[in-house]
Amino acid sequence: MKDKKTDISNGYKRSLSNSHIQLIALGGAIGTGLFLGVGDSIHRAGPSVLLIYVIVGIFLFLLMRALGELILSDLSKHTYIEFIEKYLGKDLGFITGYLYWISWISLGMAEITALGIYFRYWFPHLATWIPGVVTIVLLLLINLISAKFFGNLEFSFSIIKILMIVAFVILVAYLLLTGGKTSFGPVIFANLDDNGGFFARGAQGFFQGFQMVIFSFIGVELIGLTAAEARDPEKTLSRAINQLPLRIILFYVLAILAILLVIPWSKVATNSSPFVQALEATGLSDASSIINFVVISAAISATNSFLYSAGRLLFSVTFNGKGKWNQTFGKLSRRQLPQNSLILSALLMGLAPLITLVIGNEAFNFISSTSTSMFLIIWCLMILTHIVYRKKTPKNELHDFKMPLFPFLDYLVLAFFISMIILLLILPNYRLAIASGLGIFVILYLIAKIWRKEKED
Repeated sequence: MKDKKTDISNGYKRSLSNSHIQLIALGGAIGTGLFLGVGDSIHRAGPSVLLIYVIVGIFLFLLMRALGELILSDLSKHTYIEFIEKYLGKDLGFITGYLYWISWISLGMAEITALGIYFRYWFPHLATWIPGVVTIVLLLLINLISAKFFGNLEFSFSIIKILMIVAFVILVAYLLLTGGKTSFGPVIFANLDDNGGFFARGAQGFFQGFQMVIFSFIGVELIGLTAAEARDPEKTLSRAINQLPLRIILFYVLAILAILLVIPWSKVATNSSPFVQALEATGLSDASSIINFVVISAAISATNSFLYSAGRLLFSVTFNGKGKWNQTFGKLSRRQLPQNSLILSALLMGLAPLITLVIGNEAFNFISSTSTSMFLIIWCLMILTHIVYRKKTPKNELHDFKMPLFPFLDYLVLAFFISMIILLLILPNYRLAIASGLGIFVILYLIAKIWRKEKED
């Protein structure tokens, strides 16, 4: 008989290697939040955005350590949702499952919206909905072929992004060391002190910068969603969790520092990619077009990861359920893929252009803020799940991969996430989006209660 910790009964194929898992998670995390949203973060917080990335990155790393311990404690679980259901109750498992699914849908919508902005660089008169819709159709077809094909594609996309960031940082470092100049002037550290210093926007600006930075890190927990399709998950997942968050912090901080060395923070673009703007400033022939291509590939890569996650989450919350809805979306295709769940998730992501029609240019900020609020709620529930798991599990049954300094760090992470929710409710620019996320949670809670009452009756 197989050990319950290693037996996977969901029917998925174990076709994802360590490199696949590392790069799927990198692909999810290094996307529009960095390539487009960073301009908004810099505009609000000034150079202190670098400190915000370090702070948020540390807390997300601690969250991943807690989630890693949960995942490795029982690899027969499909997703984090099953742990929440086990330790916090079925109602919260139901609510979190669908909230998590909606969150990945909204992230996909944000990426699709950003694609329309990126393509305007080459095609100013192109309707913004066309690139996103075409992309989601193609990605759905790819995801319906096999997880391995998806993994290989994500591997390629992520390598493109990583190479671009590394090349960009090296170029700026070279200009810095050689006294190079751009259309904004010399590449110097003094740009960090331009117009008011490191905390140029004061305390209010510093706190306003947190929303987009948190949004930038969303996707790092994709590691856990690959557990059911990972080869040698015990070894692969622990290594990925230890390495990936630190790599993302490094990528983000160095990339943003490079932007601020080239462009004084007060002149960083908010309606286009600052990376494209920085490369244009260097005067390198066609460099801005090349980096715009990379930025587009990054958005496609992130959308690919979000579609992958959304499909598997919907499958997970409907798996083994009764009723037509559960039987439709809780089954695998002949290729051992959650086909119906992927199709519905792609259709909903494809509705992003309708939000743009209603809201206009603020669509991306609204969608990203709403996604942030939902993920903050989910992360609070995840850390609570870990706390209950540790309290209920005897010490001799704990996995070797433990959350350090339990329970102190768990409560510290929980306090940080709750404070971020309160902060974003206080700030007028984010109040509506955060309230929308909380409203979705309340609606799902009421649905769960009604569903539970009907079942009992």
